[in-house]
Amino acid sequence: MPPSHPRPEDLAALWSAMSSTAEHAATAGEQLLDHMVTVGDHTTQSAVDGAVDAAVDALREISASCREGALGIGAALPRSAGTRQVEDATRAPRVRPLR
Repeated sequence: MPPSHPRPEDLAALWSAMSSTAEHAATAGEQLLDHMVTVGDHTTQSAVDGAVDAAVDALREISASCREGALGIGAALPRSAGTRQVEDATRAPRVRPLR
């Protein structure tokens, strides 16, 4: 068993921040797809689609990385830190396909 952290409240705060960031990044990606615009020009539309796809991919990577980090931190948290949410963080995020 790894040694406990000298200040578990710091780990709990970091876990909470990373979990929150993961959720916000996933939500931002979904909202970006929901608000994607259609323009009349084919070249412009291709540029918009590429930019949106790249942004959504980046947000998904941020979300996945934060979830992985939060799970690692959650494993190090003592059970007394009240981390029922750690189990919730293991749920797979809702992923929307790219258009």
